[in-house]
Amino acid sequence: MFNLNEAQKGAVEAGDGPQLVLAGAGSGKTRTIVHRIGHLIAARGYAPHRILTVTFTNKAAGELKERLSYLIGDDGGGVVSGTFHSISLRFLRRYVDGWGIQKTFR
Repeated sequence: MFNLNEAQKGAVEAGDGPQLVLAGAGSGKTRTIVHRIGHLIAARGYAPHRILTVTFTNKAAGELKERLSYLIGDDGGGVVSGTFHSISLRFLRRYVDGWGIQKTFR
């Protein structure tokens, strides 16, 4: 599986449901997450738009999006990804209508 070590392979092929990949710098977290997403789509039939990936830095989010585009094409295939803050803001703006505040809140 694309030069993954045993721990990475285990994370890629782990059971269904949410997964947390927590490891030190330079350990291959992004590679593992990208291949996990590819595995979910190719081997388990998940629709890309039903997958959410959350990072904590803009650099990691950009790298993740770039690698997803390379692995599965189509600009990441509709996988929802971004930083914790950008995704939270996206959801707030999408569902704000019923809360009595404007979509342009700050």
